[in-house]
This record gives sequence, structure tokens and C-alpha cells, in this order.
Amino acid sequence: MTTPIHFNATWLEQITKNPATPFKSKLGSIPYTANIVIPHYRDKVRSYFKDQIDSSLEQECKNINSPMPFEHFGVSISFESPIEVHLYDENSMLNKGLSEIIAKVGPIILKNTYFSSAIRDDGHRNRFPQFQFHVDRSPMQDTRYSLYTRNPFCPEQKHPRTASTIFTTNSAAYLQAIKQGLFTKDKDKRAPTSNLLFEKEPLETILGNVILEQRWDEPEGVGEIAMIDNATVLHASFYRDAAQSGYRIGVRYLAGL
Repeated sequence: MTTPIHFNATWLEQITKNPATPFKSKLGSIPYTANIVIPHYRDKVRSYFKDQIDSSLEQECKNINSPMPFEHFGVSISFESPIEVHLYDENSMLNKGLSEIIAKVGPIILKNTYFSSAIRDDGHRNRFPQFQFHVDRSPMQDTRYSLYTRNPFCPEQKHPRTASTIFTTNSAAYLQAIKQGLFTKDKDKRAPTSNLLFEKEPLETILGNVILEQRWDEPEGVGEIAMIDNATVLHASFYRDAAQSGYRIGVRYLAGL
């Protein structure tokens, strides 16, 4: 059993120095590879929404009281062999180091990981609507972090999933709502909380650009975990096969420091 105590803001600095280069290390005796999922994300948002940005991206964010998009978006950590992880305490408080990372790059993706049998089935299961970007928790709730799981010991979830979970930032969702005519800058001074977004955009222009895709497609028996802060990131589903919406993934809510 192991606790990810070295995953924190200081650890993240090693990766963001060269955000396009995989970072290799060990947690205990288990090797892992970490990488930034979308390097230079802020620049990509500026470029993609250049026609929706009037003066500057900074001003657009200020107008809706939203933080700037992350400089880099998402970090993925893939272990070479299965590892039991302890990400939060008995009070559902997310590990401080993980909170630090989420504050700087948004989603954390863990691959080849699993929870102990005592908490493996905590929370509930859900299947998100396609491209319906939304938040799970309001700013008034203490448990503002969402943690999503693919349980490698579950007869259903041990298989790769046919649907992805997709993530974007408040500012990107707002600018897309402007682009689609759902929001106007005069009336809508907030980030979206539940809107159908990006569904008509060419996939090759959004995935890996302004949207992070968590595919849940590691081989059979490989566990996967994803974490976000609902204050900065929205999520939805993308059905890679339109005829299959995929099984429900695990969901639990956590507080943070």
C-alpha cells in the first residue's frame, strides 16, 4: 500500500519545465511515467477563440470572475504495474499535494491504480450526457472535487469503456457558449454550469486542443482514476461509438484544503 505523498506542486514543477516531454520516476518501487496532457493550453484557448475574444483573454476571464485557463491542462500518471493508492482521508479530504496540482493544471489522471477493498465501491455510478458540459458541485459545497473511477476488480468496469469523459475549463466553456449564441457578453457574466457545447465542432479541432479526453481505454483489468475541481473545470461524455454510451463510471465527491 502506498500514499502519493510526493505528488505535489514541487513535483509538478519538474514536469512543467519541459511540458511536452514525459517524466519518468518511481513511487516506492513502482516506476511510472507522467506527462502533461495538453501542453500550452492557455495559448490554444487564445488561438481557438480568437474571434470571440474582444480585447484579451485576461479581460474575458475577469468579466466572468473566472480564473485564466491553465497554462498547461491536465497531468497523466501511468504506473508500470498495479498500485493501490490512498488519495483522501476518512473525512473525504483530498490529499493536499493533489489539491495543489489540480489548482495548477486541472485534471489529474491516474492509470493502473486501484483503491483498497474497504473504499473501492464508495460513492455512486453515473453516465454523463454527450457534450452536456456541467459541474457536479456548486461553489457553496465543501466537497467541490469530483473523483471518477474505473474499478479493475468490477466484472463490468474491468473492461475498456466505449465512451470518454471530456473536460474543459470555465473560460473555454464560456467562449464556446458565446460562439454558439447561447450566451451574450452583455447579459451573461458567468461561466456555464450545464450547457450543450462543442457538439458541432470538428473533433480534430477540439480534442487535445481545448478539450481533454479521458478515454478509459486501458487494457482489461487496468484501473483508472480521474480528479477535477468543479470550480474550474466542467465535464461531459463523448460517445466514441454513437450507438454505445458506455457503462456508468464511479463518482465520489471530496473536500480539499
